[in-house]
Amino acid sequence: MEKYANRRRRTREFSVGDMVLLKLPYRLWRKALSKDTHKGLIARYDGPFEVVRRIGKVAYKLKLPDRLKLHDTFHVSFLKPYYDDAEDGERSSAQRPPPTVRDFFEKEVDTILQHRVIRWGKSNKRYEYLVAWRGEPIEEATWEREQALWHLSKESKPVKLEGKKLSVLLEHSSRSVTHQQSQPE
Repeated sequence: MEKYANRRRRTREFSVGDMVLLKLPYRLWRKALSKDTHKGLIARYDGPFEVVRRIGKVAYKLKLPDRLKLHDTFHVSFLKPYYDDAEDGERSSAQRPPPTVRDFFEKEVDTILQHRVIRWGKSNKRYEYLVAWRGEPIEEATWEREQALWHLSKESKPVKLEGKKLSVLLEHSSRSVTHQQSQPE
C-alpha cells in the first residue's frame, strides 16, 4: 500500500534564505471576491517570501509582510519554489494587491442605516450593512460587508443606528460583535 501512496508524492525541501510562493488559504482569498471579480481570476499564490527557518521535517517559517495577517509557519504543501523571470521582471511582480480585509476606512462611520442578507445556495449567506459616512450626504451611503466592519467592536466612539442596535443586526451573524451603542437623539 505504501508503494501506491508514495507514487505521486514529491519531497520538497527548502534552505534558509530561499524564496518561495505561499498558497493562500481559502478564507483569505474568499474575502477578495466581490461582484465584479470572478473566483477563477484571483491568484492562489502570493509572494515571493523568504524562508527564515525549517521547523521539523515538513514545516517552514516565512518572513511575511504585515498586510498578511497570518501565522508565519506553514506546511510544505502550501509552498512552492519561486523562480525569478530573467527576461521580464515585471511579469513576476504582483499586478494587484493581495486579498485582505480593510482594517481602516478613509472616512469615518456616522450611521448604519440598514442591513441585508445575501444568500446563495441553501446554507450560504453573507451580511451587509448600509453605512452613512460622516460629512457625506445620505445618498453617498455604501453597502459594506460584515467582515469590513470588524473595527466597530474596538472603537471607543459609539456609532448611531437608525432603528436597531448593531448587536440586534449581528445576532444572526456567523460571528458576534459586541459593541456599546448610544441611542439616536
